[in-house]
Amino acid sequence: MPKISALIFFLLLLQSCDAQKTTSDQEEKISFESLIIALILEKQIPSIAVGIVKDGKTVMAKGYGYANVKDKIHADEHTIYQLGSVTKMFTGHLLASLIYQGEVTIHDTMANFFPSTIQFPTSPSGQMVTLKEIGTHSSEFPRYPANLRRNDPDPINGYSKEEMYKGIELVTIDTMIGVRYNYSNFGYGILGTAMENKMEKSLAELMNDYIFSNYGMNSTSLVLEDYFKERLAIPYLEVEPYLRTEPWNMEALSGAGNLFSSIADLNQFMIAQLQDNEINKLQQTKYFKINETWSYGLGCFIVASKKHNTELIYHGGDIDGYASSLTLYPEHELGIVILTNWGEGQVVGDAMTKIYDEITGYYLGKK
Repeated sequence: MPKISALIFFLLLLQSCDAQKTTSDQEEKISFESLIIALILEKQIPSIAVGIVKDGKTVMAKGYGYANVKDKIHADEHTIYQLGSVTKMFTGHLLASLIYQGEVTIHDTMANFFPSTIQFPTSPSGQMVTLKEIGTHSSEFPRYPANLRRNDPDPINGYSKEEMYKGIELVTIDTMIGVRYNYSNFGYGILGTAMENKMEKSLAELMNDYIFSNYGMNSTSLVLEDYFKERLAIPYLEVEPYLRTEPWNMEALSGAGNLFSSIADLNQFMIAQLQDNEINKLQQTKYFKINETWSYGLGCFIVASKKHNTELIYHGGDIDGYASSLTLYPEHELGIVILTNWGEGQVVGDAMTKIYDEITGYYLGKK
């Protein structure tokens, strides 16, 4: 009998601890929400959507403010935003998947994935650009192609594969390849096209086959599907009063920033990214050291965070009318994503920082 009594006491104690933790979590979520709402009101941000995953589960997925200011349509966890450069995490994940399956190796020469008539640039010593250099922004390719002309409100304006091929031949490399970090949207567009050419499928189809369908991401696509449009957060430029713009169509450069998704779907992606498997290891390897703190994997920054004494995996995105940020803390099985439809500005950046500090302060401790 004493043993049974002790067991009952222990079970009651566990229930009490669980109840206290649940109460604490609920109180903290209220604190998160209060901060987000205050920032929306203070900084006049149309909407902010926040997702948090912890220990393989979604703990928060919610939108605040207006997805459409004029029609007073509220944002929620299913509202769709364009992600900008967070797309690179998906392009890198696809590359890691193809490496894992033996379709390509990271040292494959880029020129091998394109028609032989295209003259890929080489270094003065004859070095050739490989998947590794393109994937880590160390290829010496420029941020954007020389033959891209900005045409607002869609500055990429459907940059075609044929234009890309011409743009590749306009690149001149005057130094060693693979020694200098030079962030390149053009490079990630080329990477996406290389995988298309290799697999004989569009990048949108490949991402769906290897990522979206596997992770239950039914509201994510590399193109703006017609059935997404009623849930699309209208993009606004960071000016006062609100100035509406349009989503981008990056076409051949889509691998650099064209993805559309929701908080609910991105939580599923983060849960998958935090798993201990070979594809994630391939993607999150430090292939290029930027400085003492920052390195680059495949489509992701790997950062030694002194603030929380841990390593984080990160990418942000900023395009006209949208801003996004996705951060993983593998050691703590924690993932945080923030989306907004008021992009490319300091005000949104400051708001995101405050939200991240509040969330990481709760889960990782105040620093």
